[in-house]
This record gives sequence, C-alpha cells and structure tokens, in this order.
Amino acid sequence: MMIRSSTILLAATLVLPAIGLLTFGPRGRATVPTDRVIVRYWEKWAGIEAVPVRRIVDDFNDTVGARHGIWVEYNSISDVDKRTLLATAGGDPPDIAGLFDHIVAQLADQNALLPLDSLAAEFDIRSDAFKPVWWQTGVFNDRLYALPSSPFTIALYYNRRLFREAGLDPDSPPRTIAELTDAIRRLTRYDEHGAITQAGFTVSPSMLGWWPWAWPFFFDARPWDGRRFLVESPQIIDALNWVRDWRSTVGLNPMLAFEGSFQTIEGAQNPFLGERLAMVFQGPWMTNWIQTYAPHLDYGVAPFPSSDAARHHTFASADVFVIPRGARRPREAMRFLQYMMQQDVLESLCKAHCKVSPFRRPQDDFFRDHPNPHIRTFDALAESPDAFSVPKSACWAQAKDITQVMLESVNRGIATPQQAAAIAQRKLDAAVDDYRVARARREGGR
Repeated sequence: MMIRSSTILLAATLVLPAIGLLTFGPRGRATVPTDRVIVRYWEKWAGIEAVPVRRIVDDFNDTVGARHGIWVEYNSISDVDKRTLLATAGGDPPDIAGLFDHIVAQLADQNALLPLDSLAAEFDIRSDAFKPVWWQTGVFNDRLYALPSSPFTIALYYNRRLFREAGLDPDSPPRTIAELTDAIRRLTRYDEHGAITQAGFTVSPSMLGWWPWAWPFFFDARPWDGRRFLVESPQIIDALNWVRDWRSTVGLNPMLAFEGSFQTIEGAQNPFLGERLAMVFQGPWMTNWIQTYAPHLDYGVAPFPSSDAARHHTFASADVFVIPRGARRPREAMRFLQYMMQQDVLESLCKAHCKVSPFRRPQDDFFRDHPNPHIRTFDALAESPDAFSVPKSACWAQAKDITQVMLESVNRGIATPQQAAAIAQRKLDAAVDDYRVARARREGGR
C-alpha cells in the first residue's frame, strides 16, 4: 500500500486520541438494530455544523438504511484528514470520511482512497447533475475519488457605509485590481499618531487570510502545470508587486501593527464586523456571522476584482466524501452516499452550512429559503470559466506552506517580490523532487 512511512510515525500521537474519541466521543443513537451492518462515517463537523448531517444520517437509518439493512454511525473526528490516512495505513479505516478537497490528490496518489468511478455509475451518481467545478474537486489523474458535499466560492464583502464616507459608490464595488487598490487607499484611516484605525483591505495570513496562496490567480496566474510549481512567472511577480506597492502606500509598519491587533475570525471582534476593515475576502458563511454578531451592518457582496474587468476569477472549494481504500463496507457506504447525493438532501445540508449548491440547477426553494441573501452571487461565480481550486498536487500541503512564507516575506518587507519568488521556487522544486523520489521508493517496495 502506497502510504508514506513517515506518517506512520505519527500514529502514537494521532491514532490513540482518535480511538479515545471513538470510544467516548459524540455518537448517533446508541441502540443499533441487530439486523443492520454498521457503516462507520468519520466527519470533521462538530457542534452546530454537525446538527444537519446527524439529522440526515438519522433519516437515512430510518428509511433507506432500514430497507437495506444498513446503519450509518456518525462520529465527529478532529484532524480527520490525518486520522483517516493513518487508519487506512493501519488497515482499519472508516467506511466514509468527510474531508477537505485539498487533501484528495495526496491521499489518492498514496493509494489511500478507493476510486469511485464504477460505484458512482452503478448507483446512478452522474457528473452531469453537478456544476463541473464541484465534480472536478473529486477527480485526480482522470479518476473519481471524492463526491462533493457542501461547496463554496469566495467573494468580496464590503462595507457600504464606509464606501459612502470615502466618496465611493456602494453600488459600484471595485471590478479590477486597479480599482481595488484605489479603494484600499481611500478607505484607510489614521489617528493623529499615524496608526491605522481603519484598514481598506488585508492579505495577511494572520488576519482573515485563510487562502494566502490565492492572490496570483487574480492576475491570471496558473502556478501548477501538472508537474511543477511555477512561482517565478510574470503573473505571480505582478501579484507580489501589487501586495508590496499598496502596503507601502498605506504604510508598511502601520499596516503590520494594525494586522497584529486582530486575531478573531468568528465573533464580534472580527474587524470587518466591527467596521474596522472595509473589505474582506470571504465565503458565504460570513453572512451567518453578520446576522449573529452585527445584524445592522450595511454591506454588499461582489466578485473579487481581477486584473482584467472582463474576468471573474474566484476560489472554489468544497468539503467532500470519500471511501478509504480497505473500507469494510464500500457498497453500503455508497448506498448512503447515493442518498446524500439526492438533491433535496444535499441542498438541505448546504443551506444549513450557508454554502452554495453543487448542482447545475439548484432547486427553487434553495435560493428562496437560503439564509444568505447574496447566495446567487456565490452560486454564479461557481460557473465562471475563471474559477480556480487548490492545485491538484500530491505535495500541496508543503507547497501551501512555502507560498505562504513567500507572501509573508513580501508582506513584511523582508524580501523583494523577485527574491521571495526565487527562494520559493527553489524550495518548491526540491519538495516536488523529494516527493517523486519517495513515491518511487514506495512503488518499488510494494
């Protein structure tokens, strides 16, 4: 089995807590009918996010599961990506795992996932029912390894009141990077000592910067060509120059001090909710936070600006369902996923998570009953030909860390864009080469 030997060393610190969680952690109904086979389902969602999926699991167990002799056992698991990999390496994986899409390439390349092409066809789960961007999140090397659960796109949230006060039209948010740069400058405010009291925008990974690697895409960059990361490209240098230039314009040290004063993502202290940050790069769930913590906030949502006004680049990502290789009940697991892929079922989960529908044509009540009044904007972005997802590289986890360091070195004025990109390029090339060598050794040792 093609599982990295280095990950096995983590078993002592990860598998034992996982066993403890499975033994003492939250579960579904305690009594399992004696005529059922148990399908173990590990999922990252806990707390309020787990409520709708637990309801779906209970509905399945009471209906389709009862007819087919299946009982799905739902367990909320922290670090579910790592624990699924380790459980697969140990020969005792769950039957279904709910993962993030960015891990699919790595697990598929390491032979840790069961290909789903034939099972999907047998259970009548068809690609043409879904928007292409969401179906493709589960495809690696032309094989299907994952099915979409609750997807999302990212857009520009902006404060309409602060726009008006800055002399900007709140009905015409920036459409280009140049317009965004002008808005950042006009929306930044200072006190008498030169400290920033209100920032126009931030790309800081430490402050609402969940996707620090994404900015070059808005300059039409394609950092991964299928074999190599290309971060010394003109488009990526342009993106890093943009970061350096607007931060220098508003003041590098004041900006760093402002960014260092906020760490809260969800809560009333979120700087966008507190009207200290005029624009933010966020997903549809931001509206849930606004309704909870800042219900009177006057805000708008628009596509994030690109270097060309005719383009609508957007980051598109999704939670996904997989069946790990070695699962004891793959067919029963697929029966549950068939139920989950029913449009009314899956869209009820997406609404509860304040996300978009993965289907080509969402049902009428999806938009009518959705808690986010701007959900059509996020949904339309998923159809953009310029939508992008995480690069499908098996060593993406390392690449993400390297590109984050690249951005931070420019954010902090430690290196010029050219220097930062050159250093990152060397590290990325080495990481890809090391991974290929390790993969060849694994394949040779099978």
